Amino acid sequence: MAKKQHIRPAMPLRMKMLLPVLGALLLCVLAVSLWPSAPQFPRLEVAGFRIGQEEYLRAMYEARNDVLSDHAAAGISLTDWSTETALGDPIMLTMDRALEILAEHYAVSTLACERGYLADAGFEAMKRDMEEINRKRQEALDSGGVVTGFVSFTMDDYISYRASGIRLQFCNDPANPENQVTREEIRQRYEADRDGLYQQPDSVELEFVALTGDAEDLQELRSLALEKGSIAAALEEKPRLREYYQEISVTPENYSVYARSHGDILAYAQDLDTGDISAVITVDSWQCLIRCSKRTAHQYVPLEDVESIVIQSIRESRYDAILAERMENIQIRGDLEELYRFTAEQLP
Repeated sequence: MAKKQHIRPAMPLRMKMLLPVLGALLLCVLAVSLWPSAPQFPRLEVAGFRIGQEEYLRAMYEARNDVLSDHAAAGISLTDWSTETALGDPIMLTMDRALEILAEHYAVSTLACERGYLADAGFEAMKRDMEEINRKRQEALDSGGVVTGFVSFTMDDYISYRASGIRLQFCNDPANPENQVTREEIRQRYEADRDGLYQQPDSVELEFVALTGDAEDLQELRSLALEKGSIAAALEEKPRLREYYQEISVTPENYSVYARSHGDILAYAQDLDTGDISAVITVDSWQCLIRCSKRTAHQYVPLEDVESIVIQSIRESRYDAILAERMENIQIRGDLEELYRFTAEQLP
């Protein structure tokens, strides 16, 4: 009796056609699973705004430069970011500074939104504003117009430009209650700042001889000047030095001009009172003899002349105080451990 044969049913044609496709898909899935994936930027929020990788990296690189500057000022050569220095962990210092930069940025932006200077404090809105300004500036140039400042802003430049504009707008906005300043506040600020900011240079009339060469001639001229009461009178007996003789009259109004053209003479004459004659001053091969013909002392620039500056100083101090308070209250949320690792990967 013949054995019964088992016949395998033929594979459907549709299945035969799908096998290569399924195989290719399987290979793709396997390849993707084995391919090293780039690390995702960790979750981070500042002042309620989600911070993306681009925004954080901008702040981080600015922070990196600050950390390098701090180390250089301390005489430390920072070459290994993974090794702690006398200033601390360079990676943590960079991350903390980057978060501080972001907090300051959102303190400015959210305040500007509250006061009506901005419609949106977000990063993407700022990028759109920058692109629009750059476009308008380029159009102005293309049409033959004049553009002051940057022709095209980078992100860092635009952030500084916008923050300066918001500061100026805030401090000149009469609607801000912080900008109301009383007469007493003006007087108190003026008195607090006048020694450092509002001292007025004396009016002084000077005669002097400055030359290069042997100082012996000037020693003789000084003796004659002490005897006769002035350098001009002494030159009657030393006429060959007359070509080196000068007179200048310095007032608070023209002080800056003479500070540029005769800075050394003014410096050497600063302790001379009316009628005083200096010793012969020798610097390298250069010598001079100075006499103060007249000095009129001025202590301070009058308040009425600088009142607008004092008012602006008060308003700017209040603005800075508002920002400092906002920065303290800004909440930073996220996976800071992952952010530290991400920061470490970006630093050399």
